[in-house]
Amino acid sequence: MRAEKEVSTSIKTGNRPAPLKTEGDWSHIFSYHPMDVEVERAEGIYYYDVDGNRYIDASGGPFAFTLPHGDPRMKQAISDQMEKFTHIHPTLASRPVADLCSKIATVTPPQLNTTYLVSGGSEAVETAMKAARQHHVANGNQDKYKVISNYQSYHGMTLATQGLSGNPSYEKYYGPMLTKWPHIHQYSDHDRPEGMSREEWGIKCAQRLEKSIYFEGPRTVSAYIATPHGCGSDYGVVAPKEYWQEIRRICDLYDVLLIADEVVTGFGRTGKWFAMEHFGVEADIMTSAKGISGCYIPLGAVMVSDKINEPFSKGEASFVHGFTNGGHPIACAAGLQSIGILEDDKLVDNARDTGAHLFTYKDRLLAHPTVADIRGWGMFMTLELVESKESGEYFEAGRGAESAFQSISLKNGLSFFGTLYGPSREPLFRRGIPLNISPPLSIKPDQVDDLVGRLDDTLSEWEAEMGVS
Repeated sequence: MRAEKEVSTSIKTGNRPAPLKTEGDWSHIFSYHPMDVEVERAEGIYYYDVDGNRYIDASGGPFAFTLPHGDPRMKQAISDQMEKFTHIHPTLASRPVADLCSKIATVTPPQLNTTYLVSGGSEAVETAMKAARQHHVANGNQDKYKVISNYQSYHGMTLATQGLSGNPSYEKYYGPMLTKWPHIHQYSDHDRPEGMSREEWGIKCAQRLEKSIYFEGPRTVSAYIATPHGCGSDYGVVAPKEYWQEIRRICDLYDVLLIADEVVTGFGRTGKWFAMEHFGVEADIMTSAKGISGCYIPLGAVMVSDKINEPFSKGEASFVHGFTNGGHPIACAAGLQSIGILEDDKLVDNARDTGAHLFTYKDRLLAHPTVADIRGWGMFMTLELVESKESGEYFEAGRGAESAFQSISLKNGLSFFGTLYGPSREPLFRRGIPLNISPPLSIKPDQVDDLVGRLDDTLSEWEAEMGVS
């Protein structure tokens, strides 16, 4: 048993951690190469390592932690359900499932009243694809099966969801196994013509969908799926509402379902319960995970509109689908408590208000020679990091820019997610390294001040090491 030791509450500063050598216990984990920082516990917005050093969870894990770490209310809810029962056969009624789905319906847009529970984001997206297909089959449209998505998007790591991404790196390894779904270019401000407003450009970008539907054949297209927050080097790009309104019009015109992938943005991240609310547009199907349980327990959800649910609610169709741990009672108890905490602690409002405070630092961060752009909303800020603002060039592969940044940030007491993926070397789609700031929604203004100060120092050290001035 490890001896009790005094835990420091100081932010880590000192030697830079290197990639962990996969020896001993670590050697039994397949393809696992973290940095040499072993987390022992977490509390509030902080991680603590085995040596007692403290790190700000600057990205909320993988954009997942909406709640503070170690919340006793979550521990109690999980414990209480464990005392009752843990897992049951899905043919039996489970009160936690009913209670969670009913609660979700109180915070989703008006027509999204029915929920299918899964274990995570990839499962949620696959479920949405299958729900869209079965909707069309139930309505006699057997030919509708194609799902259109965006180039350089991200919807999960299963074969079906990787096929949606339009990412060349996935093709390298899994190409023969991936479905060749049609793709369009997502909205981006980088290629907006000079003199054209964002609103006009948004409508033109949305019309790429109509061209794709026409090319594929309207009778074959089942759905269009997209994230409200962009992806790749366009992570954090918020399209104008006109873009999404035109997308909605086109989907309605061709009987194509709109799937909003809100796995990252759902449950408060953008300062509203769901990001699509910013645009005044309601999806037919919406996916969620991560924030639904505050990432305390693996949980995901697919919310469907009344028109999607109608044949299933009437018993005219049966959803041919299911996962062993979908609607797990303990996960449901965690999700129900998580939504309750978001409401009780007004964390969605805090994401809006404290997020606005975070964005007051935009000019200060843009002063760095590597920060080409800053965008986002609520408690979701993306910095686009490049080697040269003048040319827009990104750091070439082999420079070690991503790993150097992570190492320096950890030295300075910051833990970021998403800095190791770097640009895909596809210059048409990717430009810089997207650095995402998305801490737990419970973060306070003074903690934001501390985070930005340490990020400022990290950027300066990193730029000096990479020879950027």
